[in-house]
Amino acid sequence: MLPRPADAQGARSKFERHLTAAARLYEALEYERALTQIELARKQPHSSDQEVELSLYEGIILAESGKQESSTAAFKSALLVQPDAKLPVKVSPKVNTFFESVREQVKRELAALAPKEPPKAEPPPPQPVAAPPAAVATQSPVLKGLRSAAPVTAIAGGTLFVAGGITYALSRSELGRLRDNDAALDSQEAVDKTVSKGRTLQTVGVGLAVAGTAGLLAAAGGFLLGSPEAPVAVGLGTDGTSAFVFGRWP
Repeated sequence: MLPRPADAQGARSKFERHLTAAARLYEALEYERALTQIELARKQPHSSDQEVELSLYEGIILAESGKQESSTAAFKSALLVQPDAKLPVKVSPKVNTFFESVREQVKRELAALAPKEPPKAEPPPPQPVAAPPAAVATQSPVLKGLRSAAPVTAIAGGTLFVAGGITYALSRSELGRLRDNDAALDSQEAVDKTVSKGRTLQTVGVGLAVAGTAGLLAAAGGFLLGSPEAPVAVGLGTDGTSAFVFGRWP
């Protein structure tokens, strides 16, 4: 059931009252009471932008109270959602410098968690082609072997690709813990361990996905190039200025 307009308006009014009270108590140096008002505001329905504002106020108050680790967690909770967020009130130079240092740390962590494109393989240099005889008809057992091995290659590639996807999803869950300000992340050491674990999972996931994709492509190529039961009869000729292929694929 959807809330009635009057109920939604009342919830917004309660949120704004608690947030305004927190701001005034902060200006009056009533830090503990200001934090209480922030918690009351957080219990009211509010948007993600309002949650960012609450976290910024919380980080400012905790920083002024000398609780650096808790302040870092609050600032990170806001900056992980809005990396370019600005403080809602004027603060001391010390707090502003501390806030900017947390912003730079968050940007580095987000950059480390971002998926990286695998390096592109350079094409092999062109090889000189020797002049073939006027016509050649062959039945290649190598091509038959490619098709028979294609299912095994496809299964291996698919397994690696799925494993890469699962590992990458686990890395994103570690980022989610940072964004949601997980209660278990109660120290800088815990935060750093979560970031390191997420970065490792992401690297492994991308590597497995790339290897799986290569296996699937190799299987597809083997299936297409592999010969069926009938032999392949192919001819290669030249007219002195160009080369051409003739014959029939099974």
